[in-house]
Amino acid sequence: MTRSEKLLAAYLDRENAMTALNYRHSLLDFAEFTRCGKNIQTAVDRLLSRTADAANDCAARWKRSMTGTRDKSGKLVGGRGLGSATANLRLTVLRGLVRKARRAGMINWELDVAGLPSERVHDVRGPGMDALKKILDVAKDGTGSAEKRNYAIVRVFSETGSRRRELVGLDLDDFENGDSPALWILAKGRRQKERVGISRKCAVAIEEWIRVRPKCASKALFTNLIPGRFGRISPTAVYDLVVALGKKAGIRKVRGKNKVHPHALRHTVFTEAGRAVNRSGHGVETLMKFTRHKDSRVAQGYLDATDDAASSIGNAVATALDQR
Repeated sequence: MTRSEKLLAAYLDRENAMTALNYRHSLLDFAEFTRCGKNIQTAVDRLLSRTADAANDCAARWKRSMTGTRDKSGKLVGGRGLGSATANLRLTVLRGLVRKARRAGMINWELDVAGLPSERVHDVRGPGMDALKKILDVAKDGTGSAEKRNYAIVRVFSETGSRRRELVGLDLDDFENGDSPALWILAKGRRQKERVGISRKCAVAIEEWIRVRPKCASKALFTNLIPGRFGRISPTAVYDLVVALGKKAGIRKVRGKNKVHPHALRHTVFTEAGRAVNRSGHGVETLMKFTRHKDSRVAQGYLDATDDAASSIGNAVATALDQR
C-alpha cells in the first residue's frame, strides 16, 4: 500500500460504525464532486498533490456546490441547497483528513475553508400524530413481504424516533423479544448500543417481518427485497419508502417541502414525547433519556414545540397592543 492508501484506510477505520459510515459518505461526496466517481482514493490523491491555494479553492467550490445559491426570495437557483449541518460535517471530515496528512509529513499545508453558521431555529413538529397514524395504516395495508417489512420499519420509527442510519444499522441480534421487548440501538455519537423499549405491538410487527425475511448471509434486521441481491436495506431505500407511504396516505407538501420523510417522523415522535413529559411535570432531562440527545438545547426545542411557546408569547403581545 502507498502512504496515501494507508492514510485513508487509517482515517476511515473508526471504532463507531456509524461514524465510519458518515466519514466514508462525506468523502464519497467529495470524490463525486471532483469527478472521480466513487473512487475516494483517487480524489484524495489529487487533493494532496495540489498546492495549498488550489486545494483550498477546490474545497471552497465543493462547499458552494453543497450549500447552493439563492435569489432574493430565498429560492434555490444553483447547487444542492444542503443544510449547514450536513455541509459542515463533510467539510470537517475533509479538513481532518488533510490535517492527518500534514502531521504525517505528506504535505505542508491545511485547509482553511470555514464552516457555515449553524442555526438551531427550525420547525421540529413534524407532520403530526394524525399523519403518522395514517402512514401506519397505509403501511399495514397488505400481507406481502414488503408490507410486513415497511410496517415494521415505520412502527420502529414511530416508537423509538430513530434516525435513518440507526434503523438501517439494526441487526437481528439487536431485537430483544419477551415480556419486555426492546431494540438495542447505536445512537449517533455513542460507542455502545442502548436498550430502547418497544411495545408488544411493535415486537409483533418485527416478528411477522422476520418470518418472511429473505434467507441471506446478512445479519441485518431489515433487508432489501431484491431477488438474488438480498442484503441490508440502504438509508436511501428507507427514505424513499417512507416518502412513498406519505404520498399514499395523502399527506401533502408544505411550503414546497416534502412533509413526510424519516426525520420528520422523528420530529413528530419527539414532539409527542415532549407533551408527555410536560404532562408528567418532569423536565428536559427525562426527555433526553428518550430522545438520546446529548445536547439539552436540542431536547428543549421539542418541549417548546409542544405548546408553540413563541406563538403564545406573540399572541400575548398582540393582545396587549389592542388593550386601551
